[in-house]
Amino acid sequence: MTLPQLYANVRLRSYDGIRYCAEDGRPEGCGMASPFVMGLNRLVLRNVAAYVQKLSLVGEWNEHDLEECSRNGRVPDSSMMLNTLVSLVIERSTALHEFCWELNTKMLPTVWQHLAHSQIKSLTVRFPTSRNPRPVTVVPPIPNLVSLKLLDVDPLCYVDDVSLLFAGSKKLRELRIVWSPRMREEKEPSINLHTMFARCRAPDQTLKLTTIAIKNLFTHGDGACADYYDPSCLEDLIVINCTGGFGDPGASAFVDNPFRKTSPPLPRLKSVRGDKPSKENVRLLTHIRGLEKLYIIGVKKTSPRNGFPPRELNADSLRDQHIEVITRNHGQTLRHLLLPCQWLLTFDHIQRIAQSCLNLEQLAFAATPYHFTSIAGFLRSLPMLTAIRLLEYPYANPLVEQIHEFEDFHAKRCVDMMVDEGGQTHMPRWIEIGDQLFEISQVIEQQEDSEMVHPRRRIRERDRESVEDIDIWKLDSLEI
Repeated sequence: MTLPQLYANVRLRSYDGIRYCAEDGRPEGCGMASPFVMGLNRLVLRNVAAYVQKLSLVGEWNEHDLEECSRNGRVPDSSMMLNTLVSLVIERSTALHEFCWELNTKMLPTVWQHLAHSQIKSLTVRFPTSRNPRPVTVVPPIPNLVSLKLLDVDPLCYVDDVSLLFAGSKKLRELRIVWSPRMREEKEPSINLHTMFARCRAPDQTLKLTTIAIKNLFTHGDGACADYYDPSCLEDLIVINCTGGFGDPGASAFVDNPFRKTSPPLPRLKSVRGDKPSKENVRLLTHIRGLEKLYIIGVKKTSPRNGFPPRELNADSLRDQHIEVITRNHGQTLRHLLLPCQWLLTFDHIQRIAQSCLNLEQLAFAATPYHFTSIAGFLRSLPMLTAIRLLEYPYANPLVEQIHEFEDFHAKRCVDMMVDEGGQTHMPRWIEIGDQLFEISQVIEQQEDSEMVHPRRRIRERDRESVEDIDIWKLDSLEI
């Protein structure tokens, strides 16, 4: 009974050298081969591959005679044997529905062909960042593929041709692409979206994507991106370090600006997540209705010049424009809201959000040093709120500094003032101030110094692991 559960999720990690056990100092795999290879060997030779539902291969694969093979146009034998072994595992894993290749060596045509004849629904592929010659595969369609994630895509590193995969995988709904950061760092617009999506421009080949996530994109925009997918199907949009905006250097303006002005209508969009707010983002939020989740990721720590924040981070006008369009167009539907930590909100901003976004469940913002009672009144007006974060301003947030001057006991007293002194039917379960997280539980009776008993809620300090699955913490990162 436990064997199917044991092999349902298989994750094998390869290392570029021999590791030694801490207990007895013996090398791992002593007497056989590395644990990575022995794991693949077990899946091929034992009758357990049929139980595998998810297979992940990660780590560093050591390629021998790499320079000599590159000069002579050959693939190292170790990499060829690895791909052959993985192909056999895929062939035997009849229940496989999720496959992840995150090795530092390239996946060869033999694995792609076996994936095309499998039943996988989710695929993650990391391309190598080295420029060693490798075969360029025209990736075939995968009939049941629903979710695709491509990592470290670099046009100069022999990346595979995925245009046929995009056009032929009719069930594809989630597409996540992370380009190598090298192009943006070096201001090299070598990415050609037409090459990747050329086969999708036909009317019957347009992608019906519900989720699009892109990171590190640096390419010229000509308005043709809307021809590759059906904008009326898109529900979730994630754009990280792509289109320029908040805090970006002006050197990328000639490439980013045309791309930012080519946004098609998105009638079904429900969630937006990005890290570079701009006027174009305000225009996007103005043209859509019914947004439920908005995450604007801010900088974490920055060294100010001469004790003051950089000029572009004092964008009060941009902050006001975003809050205006959020409360006006999406107040009735918005459930999650994460504002960047470099936007200090005044009490007027907080009051406007509280009056317009009554269905908020999760909220994060950086506040100015108003009394805790003011924020407590704001919490009382949001009956659906379950989690709130008062973000730490990366330069000088007096609200957070005021709390850090006290001991832990006094910090809890400050949170207690925000919560309420009794009589409320609902309060957020999670409250974070700076880097201190508190869990608010049921009402208890607490005796004061005057020996009078007042109803108060129990407040306990927690660590970040307690909230790692809550969106305003989990999605406050640059990962897609």
